[in-house]
Amino acid sequence: MRSLFILVFILCLENVVAQNSYSYKATYQLEYQEDSTDQNSIKTETGVLYLGEGISRYSSLGKAVKDSLENMPNPKRMRMDEYNKMTDFKYKIFKNYQNNKLVLAEKVFQYDLKYQQDLKQIDWEIEPENKEILGFSVQKATGSFAGRKYIAWFTPELPFSDGPYKFNGLPGLIVEISDQKNHYHFILTGFQELEKPVAILLNLDNYKTVSQEELDQVRDDYNRDPIGTMEKAGVVFGWSEKDEAKQKKELTKKYKRRNNPIELQK
Repeated sequence: MRSLFILVFILCLENVVAQNSYSYKATYQLEYQEDSTDQNSIKTETGVLYLGEGISRYSSLGKAVKDSLENMPNPKRMRMDEYNKMTDFKYKIFKNYQNNKLVLAEKVFQYDLKYQQDLKQIDWEIEPENKEILGFSVQKATGSFAGRKYIAWFTPELPFSDGPYKFNGLPGLIVEISDQKNHYHFILTGFQELEKPVAILLNLDNYKTVSQEELDQVRDDYNRDPIGTMEKAGVVFGWSEKDEAKQKKELTKKYKRRNNPIELQK
């Protein structure tokens, strides 16, 4: 009886651990056109999707590295300029399939913000076409999301109804997805079962809940004039007027180039 009790306890404990951790990791390469008017403005980033039992977490690799450093026993701070060089996408996206909710959380300068929306955003149409990607047999699906039409390839061999960014809802992991203009193109580069599950570390209590439109506006305002935003908050740079004008001019040029967000409509 004692042995049976211990076995039941271990099985229950394993189930609790599974529900509060990620056991798999999918790595994607994102290729995107930063400037909608310039076909040569192609940039690439790596994204990571952690998958658990009915849950997932997606972010850029740069964001994942920063979070990992900050969650160490002796947190290692990353300089903002180093962080900015690693990623243009500083949000993290949590999907919960039990309550059909998606949460996007992002720190914009000194503001910790988040919004929640329904998980199901796309009515997919599964097509008969098949091909092979990374040794997986994949099937085609099409759908529209936030002002763009997408072609996705998913594999039932990886039974996760998930994918990069906010994409989900197909009977298998999305291995490749791109909009019809190919302005945003995600493709799986690796999939692995983790030797040690990764804890969820879902602590968003300090994040203020706003609408998607509000978060997007705060991000846009900061990207348009990050120096002015920081100066209003009391940050002193110690630049000459000439140096400050030069920095603002460069940042304005960079802002104007970034005119092609993944979501064209809210």
